[in-house]
Amino acid sequence: MKTYDVISKGKAHYHIVGANFSKPAERYAASELQKYIYDSTDTFIPYHSDRCARRSPEIIIGYKTRNAEELVTAEEIESLGEEGFIIKTLGEDILITGKTPRGTLYGAYEFLRRFIGFRAFTKSVEKYDRKEELLIPECNVREVPDFEYRDAYFRYAFDGAFCAKNRLNTTLGDVSAEKGGNLKFYNCHHSFEDLVPSKTYFDTHPEYYSERGGKRVARQLCLSNPDVLKISIECVKKWILENPECRVFSVAQSDNEDYCDCPACRRVDEEEGTHAGSVIRFVNKVAEAAESVRPDVLIHTFAYTYSRIAPKKTKPRENVIVRLCNIECEWGDPFALVAKRAPESASARFLESIDDWAKITDRLYVWDYSVNFRHYLMPFPNFYTLGENVRYYRDHGVKGLLEQGNFSYGGDAAMGELKSYIIANLAWCADTDVDGLIKEFTDGVYGLGAPYIREYIKLVSDAPRGKRMTLFDDPDAGYFDEALIERADELFRLAEAAAESDEVRHRIEREHLSVKYMKTVFIADDGERAREADRLYKEVKSFRLTEIMERMPLEDSFAYMKRSRFAKEQPDRVTLYYIVR
Repeated sequence: MKTYDVISKGKAHYHIVGANFSKPAERYAASELQKYIYDSTDTFIPYHSDRCARRSPEIIIGYKTRNAEELVTAEEIESLGEEGFIIKTLGEDILITGKTPRGTLYGAYEFLRRFIGFRAFTKSVEKYDRKEELLIPECNVREVPDFEYRDAYFRYAFDGAFCAKNRLNTTLGDVSAEKGGNLKFYNCHHSFEDLVPSKTYFDTHPEYYSERGGKRVARQLCLSNPDVLKISIECVKKWILENPECRVFSVAQSDNEDYCDCPACRRVDEEEGTHAGSVIRFVNKVAEAAESVRPDVLIHTFAYTYSRIAPKKTKPRENVIVRLCNIECEWGDPFALVAKRAPESASARFLESIDDWAKITDRLYVWDYSVNFRHYLMPFPNFYTLGENVRYYRDHGVKGLLEQGNFSYGGDAAMGELKSYIIANLAWCADTDVDGLIKEFTDGVYGLGAPYIREYIKLVSDAPRGKRMTLFDDPDAGYFDEALIERADELFRLAEAAAESDEVRHRIEREHLSVKYMKTVFIADDGERAREADRLYKEVKSFRLTEIMERMPLEDSFAYMKRSRFAKEQPDRVTLYYIVR
């Protein structure tokens, strides 16, 4: 097999070359290659445009550079879609290209992953191998992502550089054009209230809103009302014109189950055998109008709670994304195993819904969950079930994946960064080995403490197997006990003692907060628990965490910890509802 001698004996034998009028992401791809190869080898590879004469063998960036279009077929390029890439040795040269600049950038990062061991574990922790030479074997690599939309919905994963390096195209990532851009949503959440604001219309037009028990309430929209459709269409058209950078616009139900039960809406839903019937018919009409403004626009809606079941008659238009949510499920085991064990379970019904929606739409996305929302610091060990579930999605026609975690501005400390890394890799290739991801991440982030952290991950991952683990469990749900928590605490103390630097120890101590939280809420004596809660509060603040219970002020969360064991009593809970855009 031929070997391409890019660097040896402290000298670069290649130039990096891009097209004279290359796109920002293509130029960025070249600069990232330069930067990380230089860091790895202490040798700088010159970069220039193809306006300059050829001076050596070349690493060619983009299929429109030099004569690259003669070296790859149009069919090869077309097969890459929006984000796939090729890394190919050709004669003396090496070609890195996608069909789009984003694909080319992903190809550059894959080149670095394969040949200098580059990894971006978090937005601030990266690794690469130290090498004296860079010898590239003859290769013909082609990769296309398993999912067209890949979103790790964790605060730490919104960093644009992290997204680009880990091939996440999340809408909330700060992914500039230079970093390849993303699939930009105007609103990826519940939007009925934005379309027809109740503060504007309810007093004068209560008929615009859902009828419940013969009374109109400002909770959902009446989707059979022609004026609601007209107002919504005009609103979406305005959004499209004012936000040219966005491709996806949300027309999605509010976050409650008060669907309209007026005779007209009920008639549609009865015809369709589901409350999704009125939703999809309404969304299709909005999508048709949106297409007349901009042909590439996509309209996003939810199949969520009452609208989860697919309609019998109406299919979503080609420019409609249906996002199926599984908030009712359980995560102790893979969904397929739960469904086999309990055919009437919410997990079984969710998998049936995947199959039913996939039969009528080519743009089925899943909104999945990877954290306990009632207790952000409580371990939610879905590391391995995540891999099984993501493979199931891929194999059953799902095209987009969002995994929601703690998106608050303070992030979290329940292995959210590890989960973001796992999610990014699985969303690109669902067959990626989770154990391998955990090992390389823990070694890279926790250093000499990594073996203890891996033992902790196994400990908490084994605990809920065969049991019901949901998104809103309290710490006394039954799969964690005090003996397990004591062992987990011991493992973190061993990891901290083994840490080779203050920086590594600091990372371990932040994750230790999860176990300290569990130790605190398990304390039966109110006075002792209050004293430990005060100590933990100071530590949580020192790590700048802003929420430990979803959308709740930090002080309130600690008051609940003091008030009752396991923080179960929350009678005066105030939710600070906000949407991250």
